[in-house]
Amino acid sequence: MLCTRAVGTAKAAGLLRRGFAGFGTPLSTQLFPGIKRAFELVIERGQGTEVWTTDGKRYLDFTSGIGVLSTGHCHPTVVKAVQEQATKLTHAQMSCYYNNTALALIERFHDVMPKGLDSFVFLSTGAEANEAALKLARQAKRRDTVVAFFGGYHGRSAGTLAITTSGVAYRGERAGPLPAGTAYAQYPYEHAGVSAEMAQESLDALLLQQAKASEIAAVIIEPILGEGGYVVPPARFMRSLREWCSANDILLIADEVQCGAGRTGKWWAVEHFGVEPDILVAAKGIASGYPLAMVAARPELTAEQQVGCVGGTYGGNVVACAASLATFEVFEKEGVLANVCERGQQLMQGLKSVGPKPVADIRGAGLMVAVEFDASLTGRGFSAAVSREAFERGFLVLPTGHRETIRLIPPLTVKSAEIDEAVQIFKDSVEAAYSKVAAGG
Repeated sequence: MLCTRAVGTAKAAGLLRRGFAGFGTPLSTQLFPGIKRAFELVIERGQGTEVWTTDGKRYLDFTSGIGVLSTGHCHPTVVKAVQEQATKLTHAQMSCYYNNTALALIERFHDVMPKGLDSFVFLSTGAEANEAALKLARQAKRRDTVVAFFGGYHGRSAGTLAITTSGVAYRGERAGPLPAGTAYAQYPYEHAGVSAEMAQESLDALLLQQAKASEIAAVIIEPILGEGGYVVPPARFMRSLREWCSANDILLIADEVQCGAGRTGKWWAVEHFGVEPDILVAAKGIASGYPLAMVAARPELTAEQQVGCVGGTYGGNVVACAASLATFEVFEKEGVLANVCERGQQLMQGLKSVGPKPVADIRGAGLMVAVEFDASLTGRGFSAAVSREAFERGFLVLPTGHRETIRLIPPLTVKSAEIDEAVQIFKDSVEAAYSKVAAGG
């Protein structure tokens, strides 16, 4: 039995005071209240880009589980693979023995990885994989410091919170002492006034003010900023970062948890910049909704690992690996990367019809797209207001970053008609929200 009930006005007000932002009638459940939830919906089923609530209301879902559902909700190829695997083997713990499904998946990933990344481990979550990448870099270089970028998001575990600066809410009111050993640099966010040159200067200054190069194991970067605002860095910055790391004998870690696995129209976002990292981290879309993460690295970095320092109870779960293999199959048979490019262009073109006021910037790559609003015109909270208006029209989208920005991240299999529907609803939602601002509401 579903154990939920509507919350009274007083309790709802309390939830809002704690930063609860869900739209709809708040429900009372036994779930931790620290979970941030965008929509107070109870979803019963989904198919492709659509979801339906328990009372039968349909929503167009451009959240994709925050970029996880690369092939959409319940893709039949993925569902079939999961069902078949579940009848053969459901769990094959990596510290006990190999399994043929995971070994087959390594071969598939090997074919699409950047040059030289020939050593793999499968884990469960992006945070867990980033932790493994950080540990690997520190062990391989025998140094402790890691350089992270302002606005970056890498997870909610202690080690990844220490390198996350996209928002203080991820830490909660008291996360406790976090691991030391992080230095910070500026992420190039040209619309916000941080040029590629300024970001590069911050790296150079870091060596004088925060840590010597001989103390730094790695730089970790999201090739396209995720929770920090869907910011696409200039290619010249990514190339200069690679050169800076090589010149200073520092490893480069690409956190592709949100921007990887075809989201931008290429398998990996680093491909847009012609950059080859030393370590690459992936999760979210690699298994179409099943919990799977991956770290790929140059084999010389992993060669001297102490046995037992890598592992995880559910890492590389065989059912999740089967879902990932099926995801590869869908990508090939349905031309998913081509669809991402075509639908991404359609979405970007359609969004140009929104505004011009109060739109300040439209940016992205493939189907990782953001619309930033001019806060001097809208005031604070406008992106949430747009999300609310879209929700009321049956369209689910999420804010991102500390500036007034909405992200649009549909499944990579989204159809042309669904893009058209989304653009029209989004345009109506922006106009409705801005009209209330203009009216003083």
